Amino acid sequence: MDDSTFHDRFRTDLLALQEIAVSEGSKPDAPVPSCPGWTVADLFGHMWSNHRWVRAVLRTRDRAEVPEPGTHPIADFVDSVPDHLIAIRSIHPDEPCWNFGPPPRTAGFWIRRQAHEHAIHHWDVANALNLYDVKFDADFAADGVSEVVDMFYPRQIRLGRSGAVAAAVRLIATDVPGEWTLGDGEPAVTVRAPAATLYLGIWKRIALLDAPEAQFDGDRAALKDALALAITP
Repeated sequence: MDDSTFHDRFRTDLLALQEIAVSEGSKPDAPVPSCPGWTVADLFGHMWSNHRWVRAVLRTRDRAEVPEPGTHPIADFVDSVPDHLIAIRSIHPDEPCWNFGPPPRTAGFWIRRQAHEHAIHHWDVANALNLYDVKFDADFAADGVSEVVDMFYPRQIRLGRSGAVAAAVRLIATDVPGEWTLGDGEPAVTVRAPAATLYLGIWKRIALLDAPEAQFDGDRAALKDALALAITP
């Protein structure tokens, strides 16, 4: 996918989140089922912290500390939206910049990462408040699966946050070209589903094993065991 596609998706989700935040129905104390232990206010606080952190990295092109959310997380998030839009739009993709992905470490990493960050959290908030179904273009969703399998999962193992998948899982998108193997060795189970289903499933936003549009070939328990690991932050 090209950077302009990521930019467009990022802008769409960020502005949708802003609209939810300022609406009377935002319900700050409502729980967010897809982020256990968080309320809507907590989730907006997390995104504000993410905004401040990413902009600090982009300013210095180096590591930065993640700030703690303030006492007015929703208002802080709304205030940060214009600056964050400008910061991401102003990125020069090929410029050297620290990030937590594999080399080469360039600023373009953050365009893709912020697009997926806001897409998933837009889904979280809309789902928590029963607002509407957030849709994902199949190519974008497939890229999100790639990000988890190729970047997040190895990083979680490297940082000691997760063990390795005991039996490999093959994921195959049925609506766009896309095939991934989570774990090493011959897959114990193959899952075929639309890319958006795989995307939400691998981020544990939906129960992939229960998705009616998913087809399974092999040991379904291997998928259950794999998704029980902390394969994403």
